[in-house]
Amino acid sequence: MIIGSTAIKHYFPDFPREPKDIDIVAFDEYDKQDLIRIHKDIKHIKVEVLINPILLQYYKNIKGNIPAICDLHELYTLKISHIFWKLENNSWNKHMWDIQWLKDKGCKLIPELFKTLYDYWNTVHGKNKRSNLEMSGEDFFDNAVKFPIEHDYLHELLIKHEYFKGQEKPTYSLILKDSAEVDVDEQKWKLLTHEQKYNLVFEEVSVMSIEREFHKDFRISYHRMLDKFIRNHAPLWEAIWIIENYKECLKPVFNYKEFLNKQINKQINK
Repeated sequence: MIIGSTAIKHYFPDFPREPKDIDIVAFDEYDKQDLIRIHKDIKHIKVEVLINPILLQYYKNIKGNIPAICDLHELYTLKISHIFWKLENNSWNKHMWDIQWLKDKGCKLIPELFKTLYDYWNTVHGKNKRSNLEMSGEDFFDNAVKFPIEHDYLHELLIKHEYFKGQEKPTYSLILKDSAEVDVDEQKWKLLTHEQKYNLVFEEVSVMSIEREFHKDFRISYHRMLDKFIRNHAPLWEAIWIIENYKECLKPVFNYKEFLNKQINKQINK
Protein backbone atom coordinates (compact mmCIF):
# COMPACT_ATOMS: atom_id res chain seq x y z
CA MET A 1 0.00 0.00 0.00
CA ILE A 2 1.32 3.44 -1.00
CA ILE A 3 1.38 6.27 1.56
CA GLY A 4 3.09 9.67 1.75
CA SER A 5 3.15 12.47 -0.80
CA THR A 6 2.64 10.07 -3.73
CA ALA A 7 -0.68 9.02 -2.22
CA ILE A 8 -1.68 12.63 -1.56
CA LYS A 9 -0.77 13.58 -5.14
CA HIS A 10 -2.93 10.72 -6.42
CA TYR A 11 -6.02 12.20 -4.76
CA PHE A 12 -5.11 15.85 -5.20
CA PRO A 13 -3.13 16.68 -8.37
CA ASP A 14 -2.90 20.27 -7.09
CA PHE A 15 -0.75 19.14 -4.14
CA PRO A 16 2.18 21.56 -4.55
CA ARG A 17 5.08 19.24 -3.67
CA GLU A 18 6.34 16.75 -6.23
CA PRO A 19 7.05 13.35 -4.61
CA LYS A 20 10.72 12.41 -4.58
CA ASP A 21 10.01 8.72 -3.95
CA ILE A 22 7.25 6.21 -3.38
CA ASP A 23 6.59 5.13 0.19
CA ILE A 24 5.19 1.61 0.58
CA VAL A 25 4.02 -0.03 3.82
CA ALA A 26 5.14 -3.50 4.93
CA PHE A 27 3.91 -5.75 7.76
CA ASP A 28 7.36 -6.70 9.08
CA GLU A 29 11.04 -6.99 8.16
CA TYR A 30 10.44 -10.14 6.10
CA ASP A 31 7.66 -8.43 4.15
CA LYS A 32 9.88 -5.36 3.73
CA GLN A 33 12.72 -7.34 2.16
CA ASP A 34 10.27 -9.07 -0.15
CA LEU A 35 8.86 -5.72 -1.33
CA ILE A 36 12.37 -4.33 -1.84
CA ARG A 37 13.21 -7.35 -4.01
CA ILE A 38 10.02 -6.94 -6.05
CA HIS A 39 10.68 -3.25 -6.74
CA LYS A 40 14.46 -3.34 -7.16
CA ASP A 41 14.36 -3.23 -10.96
CA ILE A 42 12.10 -0.19 -11.22
CA LYS A 43 14.06 2.54 -13.01
CA HIS A 44 14.08 6.27 -12.21
CA ILE A 45 11.87 5.88 -9.12
CA LYS A 46 13.13 5.54 -5.57
CA VAL A 47 11.00 3.13 -3.55
CA GLU A 48 11.15 3.30 0.26
CA VAL A 49 9.55 0.48 2.23
CA LEU A 50 8.34 1.34 5.75
CA ILE A 51 7.19 -1.14 8.39
CA ASN A 52 3.76 -0.35 9.83
CA PRO A 53 1.70 -3.42 10.78
CA ILE A 54 -0.84 -1.24 12.61
CA LEU A 55 -2.04 0.55 9.48
CA LEU A 56 -2.22 -2.63 7.41
CA GLN A 57 -4.00 -4.59 10.14
CA TYR A 58 -6.48 -1.74 10.53
CA TYR A 59 -7.51 -2.17 6.89
CA LYS A 60 -7.78 -5.93 7.24
CA ASN A 61 -9.92 -5.67 10.37
CA ILE A 62 -12.10 -2.70 9.48
CA LYS A 63 -12.39 -2.88 5.70
CA GLY A 64 -11.49 -6.48 4.91
CA ASN A 65 -8.83 -5.66 2.35
CA ILE A 66 -5.75 -3.50 1.91
CA PRO A 67 -6.03 -0.89 -0.88
CA ALA A 68 -3.22 -0.13 -3.29
CA ILE A 69 -3.21 3.49 -2.06
CA CYS A 70 -3.94 4.59 1.50
CA ASP A 71 -7.21 6.49 1.92
CA LEU A 72 -7.13 10.19 2.78
CA HIS A 73 -8.49 10.14 6.34
CA GLU A 74 -6.06 7.34 7.18
CA LEU A 75 -3.18 9.34 5.66
CA TYR A 76 -4.16 12.37 7.71
CA THR A 77 -4.39 10.31 10.91
CA LEU A 78 -1.04 8.66 10.18
CA LYS A 79 0.71 12.02 9.81
CA ILE A 80 -0.76 13.38 13.04
CA SER A 81 0.17 10.20 14.93
CA HIS A 82 3.92 10.60 14.45
CA ILE A 83 4.19 14.39 14.72
CA PHE A 84 4.92 13.94 18.45
CA TRP A 85 8.49 12.87 17.71
CA LYS A 86 11.33 14.83 16.15
CA LEU A 87 11.51 13.14 12.77
CA GLU A 88 14.54 12.27 10.70
CA ASN A 89 15.86 14.59 7.95
CA ASN A 90 14.27 17.63 9.64
CA SER A 91 10.92 16.61 8.17
CA TRP A 92 8.77 17.73 11.13
CA ASN A 93 7.75 21.02 9.49
CA LYS A 94 7.02 19.26 6.21
CA HIS A 95 4.66 16.81 7.90
CA MET A 96 2.97 19.62 9.84
CA TRP A 97 2.46 21.53 6.60
CA ASP A 98 0.93 18.42 5.00
CA ILE A 99 -1.45 18.05 7.95
CA GLN A 100 -2.71 21.62 7.49
CA TRP A 101 -3.08 21.11 3.74
CA LEU A 102 -5.03 17.86 4.17
CA LYS A 103 -7.26 19.40 6.84
CA ASP A 104 -8.12 22.25 4.47
CA LYS A 105 -9.12 19.57 1.96
CA GLY A 106 -11.61 18.13 4.46
CA CYS A 107 -9.64 15.25 5.97
CA LYS A 108 -10.73 14.03 9.42
CA LEU A 109 -8.86 12.32 12.26
CA ILE A 110 -9.84 8.69 13.00
CA PRO A 111 -9.50 8.55 16.84
CA GLU A 112 -9.27 4.75 17.20
CA LEU A 113 -6.60 4.48 14.49
CA PHE A 114 -4.70 7.43 15.96
CA LYS A 115 -4.50 5.76 19.37
CA THR A 116 -3.12 2.46 18.06
CA LEU A 117 -0.64 4.26 15.80
CA TYR A 118 0.51 6.56 18.63
CA ASP A 119 1.06 3.53 20.89
CA TYR A 120 2.99 1.82 18.09
CA TRP A 121 5.32 4.80 17.56
CA ASN A 122 6.05 4.76 21.29
CA THR A 123 7.61 1.33 20.80
CA VAL A 124 9.39 2.28 17.55
CA HIS A 125 10.74 5.77 18.32
CA GLY A 126 10.94 5.57 22.10
CA LYS A 127 8.34 6.75 24.60
CA ASN A 128 6.95 10.19 23.90
CA LYS A 129 7.83 11.98 27.14
CA ARG A 130 5.05 14.28 28.29
CA SER A 131 4.65 16.48 31.37
CA ASN A 132 3.25 14.75 34.44
CA LEU A 133 0.29 16.97 35.32
CA GLU A 134 -0.72 14.85 38.31
CA MET A 135 2.02 16.36 40.48
CA SER A 136 1.33 19.08 43.04
CA GLY A 137 1.94 22.64 41.89
CA GLU A 138 4.98 22.93 44.20
CA ASP A 139 6.60 19.75 42.88
CA PHE A 140 5.66 20.39 39.25
CA PHE A 141 7.13 23.88 39.06
CA ASP A 142 10.12 22.89 41.19
CA ASN A 143 11.07 20.53 38.35
CA ALA A 144 10.48 23.16 35.68
CA VAL A 145 12.73 25.90 34.31
CA LYS A 146 13.86 28.40 36.94
CA PHE A 147 12.62 31.98 36.47
CA PRO A 148 12.47 34.82 39.03
CA ILE A 149 8.69 35.21 38.58
CA GLU A 150 6.37 32.31 39.44
CA HIS A 151 4.79 30.55 36.48
CA ASP A 152 1.19 31.10 37.58
CA TYR A 153 1.86 34.76 38.35
CA LEU A 154 3.17 35.27 34.79
CA HIS A 155 -0.24 34.06 33.62
CA GLU A 156 -1.87 36.63 35.92
CA LEU A 157 0.32 39.40 34.49
CA LEU A 158 -0.32 38.34 30.90
CA ILE A 159 -4.10 38.66 31.13
CA LYS A 160 -3.74 42.31 32.18
CA HIS A 161 -3.28 43.04 28.47
CA GLU A 162 -6.25 44.71 26.80
CA TYR A 163 -6.67 41.66 24.56
CA PHE A 164 -8.01 39.85 27.65
CA LYS A 165 -10.22 42.77 28.72
CA GLY A 166 -12.90 41.57 31.14
CA GLN A 167 -11.10 38.29 31.93
CA GLU A 168 -10.38 37.95 35.64
CA LYS A 169 -8.51 34.63 35.68
CA PRO A 170 -6.08 32.90 33.31
CA THR A 171 -7.87 30.64 30.85
CA TYR A 172 -6.10 27.49 32.08
CA SER A 173 -7.99 27.83 35.38
CA LEU A 174 -11.21 27.03 33.51
CA ILE A 175 -10.06 23.46 32.85
CA LEU A 176 -8.32 22.57 36.12
CA LYS A 177 -9.61 19.38 37.67
CA ASP A 178 -11.54 19.95 40.88
CA SER A 179 -9.08 20.58 43.74
CA ALA A 180 -6.10 20.15 41.38
CA GLU A 181 -3.23 22.64 41.07
CA VAL A 182 -1.85 21.51 37.72
CA ASP A 183 -3.87 18.62 36.28
CA VAL A 184 -6.56 19.46 33.73
CA ASP A 185 -9.93 18.01 32.72
CA GLU A 186 -10.65 17.03 29.13
CA GLN A 187 -14.41 17.40 29.61
CA LYS A 188 -13.96 20.98 30.81
CA TRP A 189 -11.73 21.62 27.79
CA LYS A 190 -14.50 20.43 25.47
CA LEU A 191 -16.86 23.04 26.97
CA LEU A 192 -14.56 25.93 26.02
CA THR A 193 -15.26 28.05 22.97
CA HIS A 194 -12.81 28.02 20.08
CA GLU A 195 -11.52 31.44 21.18
CA GLN A 196 -11.00 30.23 24.75
CA LYS A 197 -9.05 27.21 23.52
CA TYR A 198 -6.82 29.47 21.44
CA ASN A 199 -6.33 31.83 24.40
CA LEU A 200 -5.40 28.94 26.67
CA VAL A 201 -2.72 27.80 24.23
CA PHE A 202 -1.49 31.36 23.65
CA GLU A 203 -1.18 31.98 27.39
CA GLU A 204 0.75 28.78 28.11
CA VAL A 205 3.13 29.05 25.16
CA SER A 206 3.80 32.73 25.88
CA VAL A 207 4.71 31.99 29.50
CA MET A 208 6.87 29.02 28.49
CA SER A 209 8.59 31.25 25.96
CA ILE A 210 9.53 34.04 28.34
CA GLU A 211 10.68 31.54 31.00
CA ARG A 212 12.95 29.64 28.63
CA GLU A 213 14.03 32.15 25.97
CA PHE A 214 13.81 35.51 27.67
CA HIS A 215 16.04 37.47 25.24
CA LYS A 216 14.97 35.99 21.89
CA ASP A 217 12.56 37.56 19.41
CA PHE A 218 9.03 36.80 20.59
CA ARG A 219 7.86 35.36 17.24
CA ILE A 220 10.79 32.96 16.86
CA SER A 221 10.59 31.93 20.50
CA TYR A 222 6.83 31.45 20.33
CA HIS A 223 7.14 29.14 17.31
CA ARG A 224 9.78 27.02 19.05
CA MET A 225 7.80 26.76 22.28
CA LEU A 226 4.54 25.95 20.48
CA ASP A 227 6.21 22.99 18.78
CA LYS A 228 7.70 21.87 22.09
CA PHE A 229 4.31 22.26 23.78
CA ILE A 230 2.79 19.94 21.16
CA ARG A 231 5.50 17.31 21.40
CA ASN A 232 6.07 17.21 25.15
CA HIS A 233 3.81 19.28 27.38
CA ALA A 234 0.16 19.61 26.35
CA PRO A 235 -2.24 16.79 27.22
CA LEU A 236 -2.61 14.63 24.13
CA TRP A 237 -6.17 15.77 23.43
CA GLU A 238 -5.14 19.43 23.64
CA ALA A 239 -2.09 18.78 21.47
CA ILE A 240 -4.28 17.24 18.76
CA TRP A 241 -6.48 20.36 18.78
CA ILE A 242 -3.38 22.55 18.40
CA ILE A 243 -2.10 20.42 15.52
CA GLU A 244 -5.44 20.68 13.72
CA ASN A 245 -5.48 24.46 14.29
CA TYR A 246 -1.75 24.99 13.91
CA LYS A 247 -1.88 27.84 11.40
CA GLU A 248 -3.98 29.90 13.80
CA CYS A 249 -2.10 28.85 16.94
CA LEU A 250 1.23 29.79 15.35
CA LYS A 251 0.36 33.50 15.45
CA PRO A 252 0.71 35.30 18.82
CA VAL A 253 -1.91 38.05 19.03
CA PHE A 254 0.47 40.60 20.54
CA ASN A 255 4.09 41.03 21.61
CA TYR A 256 3.73 39.19 24.91
CA LYS A 257 7.43 39.51 25.81
CA GLU A 258 7.40 43.29 25.57
CA PHE A 259 4.18 43.42 27.58
CA LEU A 260 5.33 40.97 30.27
CA ASN A 261 8.68 42.74 30.62
CA LYS A 262 6.81 45.97 31.36
CA GLN A 263 4.57 44.21 33.87
CA ILE A 264 7.55 42.57 35.58
CA ASN A 265 9.36 45.92 35.83
CA LYS A 266 6.27 47.47 37.40
CA GLN A 267 6.29 44.75 40.06
CA ILE A 268 9.99 45.21 40.75
CA ASN A 269 9.74 48.99 41.01
CA LYS A 270 6.71 49.09 43.31
